[in-house]
Amino acid sequence: MRLRLASWLLPVALLAPAISHAQSASETAIKAAFLAKFGAYVTWPDAGGPIVICAVGNDALGNALDRAVAGQQIDGRPLVVRKLDSVDRGSGCSIAYLAGSSRQSVAGALAALRSAPVLTVTDSRESNARGMIHFQIAQNRVRFYIDDREAAQSRLDISSKLLALALGVRARGR
Repeated sequence: MRLRLASWLLPVALLAPAISHAQSASETAIKAAFLAKFGAYVTWPDAGGPIVICAVGNDALGNALDRAVAGQQIDGRPLVVRKLDSVDRGSGCSIAYLAGSSRQSVAGALAALRSAPVLTVTDSRESNARGMIHFQIAQNRVRFYIDDREAAQSRLDISSKLLALALGVRARGR
């Protein structure tokens, strides 16, 4: 399994040359690739139907997410992208990338999804508010932190393989 995880991370890591202060096209593509792969390392309480990745707010990822998921499946479940201005518990998202918009801030979207079985993903370039996974640029590469405690409160299980790749993990409480 570790080899499988490394097989998709290595190409993603190699795509991350020095990144300028402004979000570059390669940074966007890398974040989209991560979003497309995160679902393979998360278990939802009701794992049926497609894995719906919602890009919520300003279209920071553009069409990169559509390209990253094209034709992809995870355990026989197709990946579907939905672009939304705002999100709530009934939006049908499995994974929500929260960029914020004039209709809903990142913090507002996180509040709307609190305790819902939705993997929330935020970005340090968009907001200081943090989802279960939070992208950060470290040593000129796209990296991420994981809040496994928040994931547990939403009844999500994040694989130890993904936790091992994080810059830091907020562990589950006992």
